[in-house]
Amino acid sequence: MSTGIGSTTIGFVVHPNNEIHFSGKDLSGKPWAVSAGAWGGGALYSADLDHNGIPDIIYASYTGGNGLAPPMHILTLLFDTGGRPIPSEIDGYFEIDARGLKDLVDLDGDGRAELIRQSWDDGYWITSLYEAKDAHWGLIRGAHGHRQFPLYTRFTYRANHLATTPASGRHPLEDDLSDAFDSNTPLLKIQNLKWADVQRSGMPTFRLSDGRECGESGWDSTAMVVLDTRDRRIAATLGAPEDAHQILQGIVQRGLPVQVMGWRRNRAAKPGMARGCFPEMIWAREIRQPRQSQP
Repeated sequence: MSTGIGSTTIGFVVHPNNEIHFSGKDLSGKPWAVSAGAWGGGALYSADLDHNGIPDIIYASYTGGNGLAPPMHILTLLFDTGGRPIPSEIDGYFEIDARGLKDLVDLDGDGRAELIRQSWDDGYWITSLYEAKDAHWGLIRGAHGHRQFPLYTRFTYRANHLATTPASGRHPLEDDLSDAFDSNTPLLKIQNLKWADVQRSGMPTFRLSDGRECGESGWDSTAMVVLDTRDRRIAATLGAPEDAHQILQGIVQRGLPVQVMGWRRNRAAKPGMARGCFPEMIWAREIRQPRQSQP
């Protein structure tokens, strides 16, 4: 199937192995492709989330989880000014209807969408806010739209909407699932990659060139790997493990520099793993050397 976005056409295919594959060409005619988990079915929407004049894609899929497991994953393809997608996937307690994703709002009225996400940790519900800007999702901290974020409510057995401050001795941790680039973050190399059976919630691990031991959560399966070159952009979440593994292996074998963005809290981290080294996005760029002039 295909749909029109701006001046290009996007194709998507849902595979029997619970994966969805998007593909298309950027405004220069260069190909791109994104693979992710399709889980238990869902819905596809389009809207200009970051208000840059280019429609974006939203794919909301069900996880099939029960109890306190997040029921939905939200995959977004935000298109940059060159017509290439910057993909991101976030899990949470989202809801959809015929008009779209109910958790997309514009609290400050600037035309850019914000995504409300809830999680829970250490006895509290944590309400986080992400804003779409320049084809990226940024985590809001502090005042925004007459609210302070993150917003905490006590975990109770009855409906509770009262914002509160965590009590002394409580330390609820907020995930950071943003994919906004930080120009102050140095480029790194991935070393000693050890893959795992992601389909059984295994955690691929690797070492970064700054010495950190890191892991990607197979249970969540939202972590994204991106290879960005002059000729194409390809990406996959752990929900499409074979594609993600192939991209990651190629990055390691070629020794490409990467940026890592976002992190998941993990109280069960192995010894030696820093709390912040469960990145949600690994972005590799192919750096071409300038041509030398002929004598």
